[in-house]
Amino acid sequence: MNKNKAFFSQPVKKLLLAGGLLILVSFACLPTQKKVVVCFGDSITHGAQVDGHSWVWYLQQNEKPTPYTYVNAGRSGRKTADREELLPVLEKYPAAAMYVFFLGVNDLKNGNDTMVAGCLNNMQWMIDQVREKDPKAKILLLAPSDINTEIMNEINKKKQYNTNTRRSLQQLEGGYRELARKNKTGFLSLLHVVPRLAYADGLHPDKEGQQALYKAIGKKIISYDGAQ
Repeated sequence: MNKNKAFFSQPVKKLLLAGGLLILVSFACLPTQKKVVVCFGDSITHGAQVDGHSWVWYLQQNEKPTPYTYVNAGRSGRKTADREELLPVLEKYPAAAMYVFFLGVNDLKNGNDTMVAGCLNNMQWMIDQVREKDPKAKILLLAPSDINTEIMNEINKKKQYNTNTRRSLQQLEGGYRELARKNKTGFLSLLHVVPRLAYADGLHPDKEGQQALYKAIGKKIISYDGAQ
């Protein structure tokens, strides 16, 4: 046999090369697994007064390439005191990359120091549950957005969302900030993010308010995740 003669003929070589390129392209086109971000909150997360178009919904609609898939685990009326509702969520998403907590305002009807302390104790419990389930999961703690007592509707006034609630939300912001520092979690204050008139009923952000939350929280998720 002529040692200089090519082992494969030119047509075969071209066929093999084409096949190799096809395999490479196929691997390149395989979808990458996205990071699951679970958003655990109350009616503002769920999307009350905006037909479900909450800040989470806007994150889900983002057309730009993103490494995240967002889960809306909000429920209207949820308090930090309903903390055990987190347990089935942890079971459902055992490999979540991040948990975002947006809770507190429902605990603070006619708020006082004792209520704020209760929120902090409950949030610490939830942080501990996430850490126990998956120590690698990141946690982003959000201080809730403010309310507007000047345009509060009668239903929410009767529920005692009032100036005491606003005062307690300010206290809660500082408490959550310290809790995040102590537990080495992410933190973002939303207290002054929603424009003063961007509330549907004085309590729930309207479309403009939800978009303001979406932009602030989405930016924080990216920067916090990238910093870890």
